[in-house]
Amino acid sequence: MYLHTLCTFLLLSTIRAHEATQYLTTTAVVTDHNDHAYLECWQFSTPFKTYPTVGQSLFLGHTTNITYVVLPPRSEEGIHKPPAPMFFMLLSGLAHITFPYNDEEAWVMEGVNGLLVANDIKGIGHYTTYPSDKETVALQVPFEGGVVPQHKILGRGACHHTSHSGSFSGALGTVERADL
Repeated sequence: MYLHTLCTFLLLSTIRAHEATQYLTTTAVVTDHNDHAYLECWQFSTPFKTYPTVGQSLFLGHTTNITYVVLPPRSEEGIHKPPAPMFFMLLSGLAHITFPYNDEEAWVMEGVNGLLVANDIKGIGHYTTYPSDKETVALQVPFEGGVVPQHKILGRGACHHTSHSGSFSGALGTVERADL
């Protein structure tokens, strides 16, 4: 009887672990009440769904005017802000984001954490450098009507993929698992 109960418990626990709801987390550049830019770690409210063939998919929100950007090696943009709230999706290269009013920084790397939300549309913005020896290629994807997808703030600062219990890093961001 004990063995049967234990096996049933383990089977149900395994099924439940595989059915855990997963959410995308990513770093966002935002503005505080003094119009100073800083970093937050966001978790989007929409969970991943099973993809029809294999894997998972996630609707990221309504977007418009996608722009393909090529930035030269070892270049810098200086202080700037996005014209509208947007996704910044790094396809290749490396971006380093810093701020004039704090010591926070974010490294956006191809294939590791290539998705960032740029939402510091007030104030003077942030600095971005592209320190790699190759061109950096990115997509700028503004949110339609400036409406940022629903999310919750997990904390101040960049998302640290290794600090999230039950998460794994993907090509664009981090996938968070939540028990049902």
